[in-house]
Amino acid sequence: MPLTGPAIHKVMRCLYPRRNDYGTASFDELVPELTRFGVITVGRFERLMKRHRRQLLVIDQSPMNTEYIEFARECGADIKDAVRRGYWFAYPALVRTAAELEWGEAAAMRENR
Repeated sequence: MPLTGPAIHKVMRCLYPRRNDYGTASFDELVPELTRFGVITVGRFERLMKRHRRQLLVIDQSPMNTEYIEFARECGADIKDAVRRGYWFAYPALVRTAAELEWGEAAAMRENR
């Protein structure tokens, strides 16, 4: 089955906590980012997210430094619940972090892209 934005969202809801399902980012924008690395099917995407699940959950639950918290507030993020409950990343951020864990710097998103 070809990878689509709604398919990404469905896989993430099955594998990761629902508290991380927030924000307004489009899952459709992840498709070309993943396609660059040959992730073109739902099966490949699911295997990628399963392979890095434990590490992503550890990263997500790690305390964030004060600079990041202030940056998020300046960007308009409502992070009170995240700070209180100890989670940080929405599903798209977890997908991008998994890509960085898998393919390194080549997968890192930059502002100028």
